[in-house]
Amino acid sequence: MSEIEMMLANDYKTYSGKCKEMSEDMIAKNPELKLVRGHYYCPIWNRDEPHWWCVAPDGTIVDPTARQFPSKGMGMYTPFNGIIECDECGKEVSEENAKFESNYAFCSSMCFGRFVGVF
Repeated sequence: MSEIEMMLANDYKTYSGKCKEMSEDMIAKNPELKLVRGHYYCPIWNRDEPHWWCVAPDGTIVDPTARQFPSKGMGMYTPFNGIIECDECGKEVSEENAKFESNYAFCSSMCFGRFVGVF
């Protein structure tokens, strides 16, 4: 493993899975920051990742765990809009009205049943 690969692996281990916790810690030290939940698009990985970060009053993104991504925070941050897509039918539903099973979201019990083969 090259030196760069080792550095990237270490950053990933250090910061991955700690975005909400580290963002909340940052807000505790600077209450002007706002906690944001959403997705981070890493152009190197070419995918969106669920993520938490902070935003300063002037709109600047402050991400204490950006180093977990190979793009180091140079990708795209998209705040969560509260809408979930049903994994069975594709219907959009608000998060508070969605039904969740493991990593899947459903608009109804009927869709969940179809998804698992009961209906």
